[in-house]
Amino acid sequence: MGLLEQLAKELEPVLRNKSLPSGSPVGPYLHGPGGLFGVPGISRDVISTRVQARGLASALPARGTTDMQPLYPYITGFMAPTGSNPNGVCDDPQTAGPIKNCLQTAQFGRYSYQTREFELNRAGQRTNRGEFMDLTLVNSPLVSDVGGLTTPATAAGGRLSLVSEMAMRMVEVGVSFQDKLVRQVYTGNPANNTGGGGYKEFMGLDILIGTTKVDAQTGTPCPSLRSDIKAFNYGNISTSGGQSIVNVLTYMMRMLRHNAERMNMGGTTWAITMRQALFWELTAVWPCAYMTYRCAAQDNTQTQLVIDANDQLAMRDDMRNGMYLLIDGVRYPVIIDDGIVEENHADNANVGLVSYASDIYIVPLTIRDGTMAATFWEYFDFSADNAAMADARVSGYTDQYFWTDGGRYLWHRKPPLNWCIQMLSKIEPRLVLLTPHLAGRVTDVQYTPLQHEREAIQGDHYFTDGGVQSRSGTRLYSDWSSTSPYLP
Repeated sequence: MGLLEQLAKELEPVLRNKSLPSGSPVGPYLHGPGGLFGVPGISRDVISTRVQARGLASALPARGTTDMQPLYPYITGFMAPTGSNPNGVCDDPQTAGPIKNCLQTAQFGRYSYQTREFELNRAGQRTNRGEFMDLTLVNSPLVSDVGGLTTPATAAGGRLSLVSEMAMRMVEVGVSFQDKLVRQVYTGNPANNTGGGGYKEFMGLDILIGTTKVDAQTGTPCPSLRSDIKAFNYGNISTSGGQSIVNVLTYMMRMLRHNAERMNMGGTTWAITMRQALFWELTAVWPCAYMTYRCAAQDNTQTQLVIDANDQLAMRDDMRNGMYLLIDGVRYPVIIDDGIVEENHADNANVGLVSYASDIYIVPLTIRDGTMAATFWEYFDFSADNAAMADARVSGYTDQYFWTDGGRYLWHRKPPLNWCIQMLSKIEPRLVLLTPHLAGRVTDVQYTPLQHEREAIQGDHYFTDGGVQSRSGTRLYSDWSSTSPYLP
């Protein structure tokens, strides 16, 4: 055996496992014998019960870039003057102190998923005339996008057809991307990157809204960029009357507004993000606590307060319907976010048996009267000049690679293994917070709702799905197999 033949023999299993489909298609299929929807007589309209993941990710703008190591500069202060005050009227005065600055950076994440492998000739099959091929989804599982990073999966008339096998498998990939990115907004941490670079995480808000801020080139601490972090130490707002949480959030917003106004960033807009159950419990106690805030008598004598219950109910309902918190007379918008990590007693003994705990985030959205985004997505633009697709065209591989969603996603068609095909996709995003000193977080807030809502992300405590993953096709007898039925 020659050298080339020997090399080809040794590389064949590597190429087969890494570059080609495995040759073992993975069901279930939509139609045909054994298909999930290959059941005679089912109605045309299909309803999805997947709970949509929602949160801050959808409220942030996204823009493409090819810069791998951005540097965001800040003026962090000025040194004190040096020298002595002049004695004579013509003597030299003190020398003004020099400027100080800090550089910050951001890293791209790298997230990828692949479709389930399927056999090409299975596409378009139907069991018989009893199977309908006009099924459509009433409500797409990807109806909510993530800041333009994942787009709604819809077709003509706003509905997704349940005919194309590959289209549905691409929707499955989209669901995986959506669930991952919604959570990564908060928990993303480059410390979790794999050694070979195949998987990378960007910095989430648990790092970006923090007190450890250093110069990107020297590692020198930059304390003027620190966020306002206040520990609530698992205090339970559902049982404490709410005075403490009103005090904490009020002072946090005062400090952030002070920074914005005194740093010539007037007109800053913020969003407060939290879990849905926490928002319900917070708005239940907020009106009474807000209206009686600091009303206790200073001489420790009993003081009788008269608060109109109708006013409290009106304030509660208005905050819930308008999705805001009233702080110092200002309505701050609230974004319900499924991506925020929530603990229960099984996770942390500090949380009561029927209670939950999570953080509240205050995120600056824009500065300078809305003229500049303060928090936003960036994604590596695979459609940019001289980027991935440009070299794919030069190399003659345009039939194997393509981008979607304005360059956000790069797709690869694996070389087919006879009739078995498979595709994979990746996205490289990062979250940028330009003004961490205008952001805040209240940690470990505990609450006790009567009932917890259904959750959206796979693996969360109250995530629910169920249903079948495969169906058995109808077994038929034939002239050549009259004693044992076969499945075509």
